[in-house]
Amino acid sequence: MHTLHNIHTIHTLAILPQQQAINSVALFSHEFNTLNFDYTTLLTQMKKTVVDSNFMKEHDNSVWMQRCGCDFFANPKLFVNAPLTYLCAFLGELFNNYEVKEIQEKAAAPVIEQALLRLNVFRLH
Repeated sequence: MHTLHNIHTIHTLAILPQQQAINSVALFSHEFNTLNFDYTTLLTQMKKTVVDSNFMKEHDNSVWMQRCGCDFFANPKLFVNAPLTYLCAFLGELFNNYEVKEIQEKAAAPVIEQALLRLNVFRLH
């Protein structure tokens, strides 16, 4: 695992997961508009996808998450202009390091929704 010793490493494309993994996670952005939307089910499915696809598994972005990523919890609108590396680091840290119940406690549905809507912009169709 690569630890993020330098906060600026977050800006390198080398930390990004494979495009297929990005696409798979981004597809969950459409779930928020379904009639039978269930946040717990969504998080459970997302966690499985993140883990199965090794989404950001090789990178420890905990320092970035503590210093910068925490801002997204308080203001999900920040995702509107977030670079792809920030999105991947944020989602990777959450889903690789926490159980679904913990994610629910840390991140309200609008936080995950805004992250996924922005991630969807980077999805190759």
